[in-house]
Amino acid sequence: MIRREVVYFEEGGPEHTETTIDLAFRAAKELGIGKVVVASTTGESGVKVAERFRGTNVKVIVVGHQFGYPTPGQSHFKPENLERLRKLGAEVYLGTDVLTNSIRRMSTLGPSPMTFLTRALIMAGVKVNVEVVVKAADAGLVMPGERVISLAGSHWGLDTAVVIEAQDSVNILKLRVRETIAMPLSRRRADEEYMKRMRRDRGT
Repeated sequence: MIRREVVYFEEGGPEHTETTIDLAFRAAKELGIGKVVVASTTGESGVKVAERFRGTNVKVIVVGHQFGYPTPGQSHFKPENLERLRKLGAEVYLGTDVLTNSIRRMSTLGPSPMTFLTRALIMAGVKVNVEVVVKAADAGLVMPGERVISLAGSHWGLDTAVVIEAQDSVNILKLRVRETIAMPLSRRRADEEYMKRMRRDRGT
């Protein structure tokens, strides 16, 4: 029998970023995991993780959206964060969002079938955690079957950390979420804030 502590936040949000990183740091040490994969749109959360793991043997891999999301030819990832991450020895990969935006136009088609499939097969709330690990595996930054810690958040910051047995996109149904380190019990508030921002940006 194995007993582990799992932390549940009542509501998801960026205010849990530092706690989530600390929990992931502790878990990496306890479980002997050598790679941490971080979902980061602008690179800000990635920098925070890389700074926390600086001086350890844990490799930090920061995964962002592909160029062209949501504006053709542009990236949300900030150049200054890319430079900082390189100095910290982290890997950065900006590639196709294999479970989300590569197969739909968010503003017109709604959630993709793969999004629903991933949530149904694995569990609601860790879709982005799965997606960034798959992207990292497709890029050769993690190996199929390798255990990694994946960090993601409720639109901003970090509030979800899980241990994943990695697979690439071809073998995604073999991927396994092995342990939960931390996650929110609800993302309703974060989702509402996100949708308000989206409507404001679109002028609707």
